Amino acid sequence: MSVFQACLLQLLLLLLALQCSDELYHCNAATLVPTAEHPANCIESERMALLDFKKYIKDPNNKLFLGQDKTAAHGMVSTFKELKYLNLSGAAFDGPIPSSFGNLSSLQTLDLSNNFILNYELTDFQWLSNLTSLQFIDMSAVSLENMSTSLFVALNKLPFINEILSSPFNLQRLEYLDLSNNYNAVKNEHDFQWLSHLTSLQHFDMSFTALGNSSISMFLALNKLPSINEIHLDNCEIEKFPHSIPHLNFSVLSFLDLSYNHIDFSEVSWVFSLTSLQYLDLSRNDLDRDRLFSSPDPFRTAIRPENSGQPSKVSIPESMGNLCRLQTLDLSYLSINKRLAELEGVFSGCLKDSLTHLYLRGVYVKGEIPDWVGDIKNLKLLDLSNNILSGSLPSSLARLSSLEKLLISSNELNGTLPEEIGKLAELVYLDLSDNQLHGDISESHFAQLEKLDMLDLSLNSLVFNVSSDWVPPFLLQGLSISNCSVGLEFPTWLQRQHKMNTLAMSHAGISDTIPDWLGNLTSHNLAILDLSHNQIEGIIPKSLNFTNMYRIDLSSNQFYGPLPVFAGSRLVHIDLSNNSFSGFIPPNIIDELNQVFLLSLSMNKLSGSIPSSFCQMRGLMVINVSKNQISDMNLANNNISGSIPSSICRLPDLRTLALSHNAMLGEFPVSMKDCSRLAGLDLSYNNFTGRIPNWVGQNLSSLSVLILKSNTFTDHIPEEISQLEYLQIIDLSNNNLSGPVPKGLGNITTMQTTPENTHFLPLIYGVGQTISLSFNQREDDYNTEFVPYVKYIDLSINNLSGSIPEELASLYGLQSLNLSGNMLEGEIPNKLGRMRQLQSLDLSRNKLSGSIPSTLAKLTFLGLFNVSHNNLSGRIPSGNQFNTFTDPSIYTGNHLCGFPLSDNCTKDGETSKEGPKDDEPQMDEDDDDIMWLYIGSLSGFAVGSSVVWVVLALKKKWRHAYFRSADNTYDKIYVFVVVRFKRMKEKFIPNN
Repeated sequence: MSVFQACLLQLLLLLLALQCSDELYHCNAATLVPTAEHPANCIESERMALLDFKKYIKDPNNKLFLGQDKTAAHGMVSTFKELKYLNLSGAAFDGPIPSSFGNLSSLQTLDLSNNFILNYELTDFQWLSNLTSLQFIDMSAVSLENMSTSLFVALNKLPFINEILSSPFNLQRLEYLDLSNNYNAVKNEHDFQWLSHLTSLQHFDMSFTALGNSSISMFLALNKLPSINEIHLDNCEIEKFPHSIPHLNFSVLSFLDLSYNHIDFSEVSWVFSLTSLQYLDLSRNDLDRDRLFSSPDPFRTAIRPENSGQPSKVSIPESMGNLCRLQTLDLSYLSINKRLAELEGVFSGCLKDSLTHLYLRGVYVKGEIPDWVGDIKNLKLLDLSNNILSGSLPSSLARLSSLEKLLISSNELNGTLPEEIGKLAELVYLDLSDNQLHGDISESHFAQLEKLDMLDLSLNSLVFNVSSDWVPPFLLQGLSISNCSVGLEFPTWLQRQHKMNTLAMSHAGISDTIPDWLGNLTSHNLAILDLSHNQIEGIIPKSLNFTNMYRIDLSSNQFYGPLPVFAGSRLVHIDLSNNSFSGFIPPNIIDELNQVFLLSLSMNKLSGSIPSSFCQMRGLMVINVSKNQISDMNLANNNISGSIPSSICRLPDLRTLALSHNAMLGEFPVSMKDCSRLAGLDLSYNNFTGRIPNWVGQNLSSLSVLILKSNTFTDHIPEEISQLEYLQIIDLSNNNLSGPVPKGLGNITTMQTTPENTHFLPLIYGVGQTISLSFNQREDDYNTEFVPYVKYIDLSINNLSGSIPEELASLYGLQSLNLSGNMLEGEIPNKLGRMRQLQSLDLSRNKLSGSIPSTLAKLTFLGLFNVSHNNLSGRIPSGNQFNTFTDPSIYTGNHLCGFPLSDNCTKDGETSKEGPKDDEPQMDEDDDDIMWLYIGSLSGFAVGSSVVWVVLALKKKWRHAYFRSADNTYDKIYVFVVVRFKRMKEKFIPNN
């Protein structure tokens, strides 16, 4: 049934239901233009108003009526003698609203939402003044940005119309007002005094509309409304909030949503005393004004909430326990920062009897889960995810007999899973993922969970110990048990879960072939299948049905044989990397898969060419066929062999092209000029030759990652590369490039900022994909989730000459710089000491002279340093990270002295092995103690960080904890560094 037919059917049912009314007649689209068959039955003024409306607007879907001689198709208007209901939502109208619209004086419900009323110069909202019967207005998402002044002027005039006219021309009957999703509608600081005159208003919604400093005026006006029942102000960028409200009213307010704003609730405790509340959402409030509304560039948006700014501190008063009607409380991502046990006073009053939904996700509560949580007896949902909770799950949770959803993921829970969890007979959703739980899971853990629909125990060390003939009491829709042990064979109890749409069993220790019964699951509802990182072997069976699947990840197993064909399925994510698939890529592998955005076939044994079907996938964003034996991209209608033809740029959404570790050859193709949206390009480890063309920096303007290493590119590095403002990884190492290092590299915008202002690599390469980076002359593959914000330049092993341009010092956010293995001359620029984010600096195997600048000792994050095999001389700097560089090989092949070399530095023939030189300022005893304490701290950080980077790559749990804490501590460390150096600079740090 079409949308039109469905709407028409609803209208007919409504009319039939109202047949008993003698006064009923309808003024619909058909009767707006009277004919012999359809005589006019609308009030003439209303009919003309709608005809006038039709004249002013564009109606591409013909929603209103068809024309002079045709019966209307929709009949969207129904009335009792006068026009009372008008719903034009989502009709794609584009145009102004004429003043004659005010003639619809009997209108009670007006819905203009989801339209584009853009011609604001012709739009005057004074017609609102005449619609005195209106009870319902929905003008959400109507592009009010350009018309807000006109609208609010009209609304502000409403209270004064009574003084001019004898009739009550105002909106005192209005009960429902929705102006949401008009982000820029409020200009500057707006006075919302007009709100206080809408005395019948019950429902008010301005969510997703930036209010800024206007919120105080709004709340003071809302407080005067005796009937206000619901207030929706989420995602409004509220910065100022009334600390107190004189004569606090809100006596019937039951629903308040202030989530996703910048409110400091430590100063607005009156919110917690609104005793009529049944729903309160204060989640995700912080003081970071740039977090909530992402930039138009999708790659510049961080996706983890814990990386999006420090939330405001909030203290929950115990008086909140007296909110005896409150059923839903959401405080997620406020920084409560207490032991959960300390909140007992809040939940000991009547609140513990009324609450049904409690969200405390990411509020930094810690310690064990106290027994009193089991006393919130009516809870249906409990969310304690993303905290620092430890200890075992208490058996007292079994007292929550009404519990339907239990989410305690991403904590530090340990111990075994209590069998009492199986007594929660109403449980539908259980998520205990990403903890440190261990021990066996038996059948008794699920004894009474007949209603269980979603089970997530992933990222724990649990062991499933159930009999092979066990029949679960539930029928799951989603199961995620990655990193749990299920045995060497596929669990047989899964074959009865025919309703399942998600199955994730990566890192599960399976060493088996895919059973035939798994094909039965895929032929029903299974949409997501993740069996990655096991030891599953064999050929992909034909019984595996991909028709209904959305995502499949079989990476890092031992599959072999030909690639499967996915033609005709709904797949958008295909990852078969790191297996032993061999042979040619089937020409029809992804035929008719127009929605595929990621295809990873890397690290297999594939050969031959990439089929032409790749260039027909209009939504394809990531292609990764690296580390195979692909020799060419011989696409249809091309006779080009061994190079990249123009067809690849026919993919309009292609964001990443990874073809590394193959046997491709030829010059950098001119055809790639058209890949203007490409964000990641990796052609490394091939046989490409010739120049890197200048247009790379002009046409490929969206590039964030450019990796061309290990080819045979020649000539100079084009200066135009510095025009790539989003570039954060550039690796041109191991080629035959010559000429100077471009000075313009210092102008790359993204590298001049701190790591958090960077493209998110998992969005470029795909989640779970790898990128090859070199540190300290060692190359490793890094998961993109592990290095999501890295900034990196590697020009090593070329024939570059000239000096190191001091303009590189402007790259304040750069983390790794490798210029080794070239013919660079001159001194190391002093200004490199400004690159405070630098963690790796390799200048070895060049012809550099002079001394190592003492300013490099200011690089407090520097963990890898190498200047060996140059012509450097003089004293090795001391202090900070240089005290941790104990390997003398990083200085060999020079004329250097000082720690850690055995050669002592001398002055006037005297040994100066200990202490500073005579002409260096001395520290007093107190500063000496402080400085060595500071050096020791940073030294420990440097040594530890090199270990942590390796460990984090292997331990996902630790990685999550690291990223969560790193954002909170980074600012504190940086401030300490700056203040301490500022204070003692004149005493013991030489001026340069």
